[in-house]
Amino acid sequence: MQTLHSAIELLARAAKTPGENAGLADKASALAKRALANHEKSLVELLNRMTPHDAAEAAVNLVQLVGEVLRILRNDALSKSIDFRFEALADVSIKAQPNLCEMVILGLCAITIDELAAGTCIGVTVGRSDSHAYIEWKSDIPWPAARRPEDLWHSARVTLSPYELLLAVAWRWTSMNGGRVELPPDTHVRDSLRIYYPIHFSG
Repeated sequence: MQTLHSAIELLARAAKTPGENAGLADKASALAKRALANHEKSLVELLNRMTPHDAAEAAVNLVQLVGEVLRILRNDALSKSIDFRFEALADVSIKAQPNLCEMVILGLCAITIDELAAGTCIGVTVGRSDSHAYIEWKSDIPWPAARRPEDLWHSARVTLSPYELLLAVAWRWTSMNGGRVELPPDTHVRDSLRIYYPIHFSG
């Protein structure tokens, strides 16, 4: 479990910024270890390619990254008869710390496998909306109920499900960089999740 734990500690350290609640970051570490325990073997392959946690920002091609993450998680998805259907509507890149970007996307993909019922079909789309790239997860059955991710991040006393934990981390990562996390406005409709992040234009 050491490799997995090191990965989650990386995520927790990234969350601990001056002025933020360190207690929530510690809770993130503990819950994420449990949430991703079933994906240790899949994580090892990705972690072996990761740069140090203090790596500089670089251009990250989202189509390539999401495709690679889904490849890594293929066996985990097959074990639950979950069908990921990947579609790239735009070839977009963002500027981010590659390791943190990979961890957030890997975590969100992995948690869909854990949280949704066997046999679920999940559409994963990379696209563009104005000056932002987005990744969308859309399923044919409802997702677990979740509170607003910004509320989860700023409240250290709430009990977070693994799904809510990763939503909070994704919200923090995107919002600090000019992006956002978007859930369906109707709380009774829980079939999709989108994260937006500013596009990186080279040259």
